[in-house]
Amino acid sequence: MTAAIFTRGIICKLHVIRRQSITAFKLTVGSLITRKWVKISDMYVDNISGEMLSKVIRLYNDNFIEINEKRFSRYIHLFNKTTYVYTDHNEVKGYCLYFITPSISSGRLKKTATLYSFTVDARCRGQGIGVRLLQKSILEMRLNSIDSIILYVAKDNEAAINLYQKVGFEITEERRDICGLGKECYKMEIAFDEDIKMIFY
Repeated sequence: MTAAIFTRGIICKLHVIRRQSITAFKLTVGSLITRKWVKISDMYVDNISGEMLSKVIRLYNDNFIEINEKRFSRYIHLFNKTTYVYTDHNEVKGYCLYFITPSISSGRLKKTATLYSFTVDARCRGQGIGVRLLQKSILEMRLNSIDSIILYVAKDNEAAINLYQKVGFEITEERRDICGLGKECYKMEIAFDEDIKMIFY
């Protein structure tokens, strides 16, 4: 009995290690996709740079309960071209961070962007900052041949759901435990082969 439990434990750990290795590989390949990233000029929204990093990490820590700063910093390092920061007079007021993962679908490479982290400083909400961050980043995703963008949002976060719908996301399924242990959430998506209504400044 003990040997069987021990063997099952080892098999489970091997599955976790294999899954983590596949994820790490996909993220590495995804970061290579962003090497020749085409940028759009915007006086307020730009890709993250060195001097912004500590301010973005502070904003991340101030706004989320479940924090994994090590993973967050790693994603910024890998995906600095798809980490968008809204600044005004050197003050970081919001950011959104996407990671890109490749997959093979119908015999071709499909590139999916996932909105991993997004927030606006609580003191600056209601000023259109979130909309501007999302609109610029979505436009760049389309320009750089990303096939779709996905995100996960808690079902009870109506303000965020309304914002995502405003910039073109649609609810595609319900999921559990992705937005936090025991939490119900929606998967939302923009697929670029469909018409997308976007309002630009």
